[in-house]
Amino acid sequence: MLNDLKTANVESHILEHIRNYLADAKYYYSHQDYITAIVCASYAEGVTDGVLLSRGLTPKWVNQNKKVLVVGTWDLIHLGHIKFLWKAKKHGRLYVIVAKDVNVTKAKGRPPIIPEEQRAEVIKNLKPVDYVIIGDENDFLKPVEEIKPDIIILGPDEQYPPEKLQEDLKRRGLTTEIIKLTQRFSDFPLSSSSAIIRRILKIYEKQ
Repeated sequence: MLNDLKTANVESHILEHIRNYLADAKYYYSHQDYITAIVCASYAEGVTDGVLLSRGLTPKWVNQNKKVLVVGTWDLIHLGHIKFLWKAKKHGRLYVIVAKDVNVTKAKGRPPIIPEEQRAEVIKNLKPVDYVIIGDENDFLKPVEEIKPDIIILGPDEQYPPEKLQEDLKRRGLTTEIIKLTQRFSDFPLSSSSAIIRRILKIYEKQ
């Protein structure tokens, strides 16, 4: 109990110092002493990061230095897509590859509902996404080589085995961490593009 109180007092004291340095930063900024303002703000940020690290937490800037890549068709965007993108975003700056129309047709046996340029534009305007790239028709790893991601996150429906992907990337000089998600984001209705299509057809069949 005593140790807990001591820890709480120390943290309270540190937080007070952080507030004071931020107040100083605002003061110097308002008086156009920008260098001193930056120094005070930087010190406050450094102390904040130290507190986070001491408690086993990761400062936001650490994750944001990493490039995170996800790949998909992104046809008929639904809540499952959004949840997946936000989960990937937690690992760093989020790069999204949008599959080309011709490749979607080859893989699924049908063309996508939405053309590739429009799918890319929709993805680009989603809040968790930082960068969008349309895939390569002949070499799907070519844009991966260009991005050089630190992490690739595979969705639960991804058929590409993580071990094979890692081997293929190593042959191209990339030592990328592969994270395979196993849980589907299906705790709500219409959690897939196929389900949305079936729903649309069912509605229009009744008319």
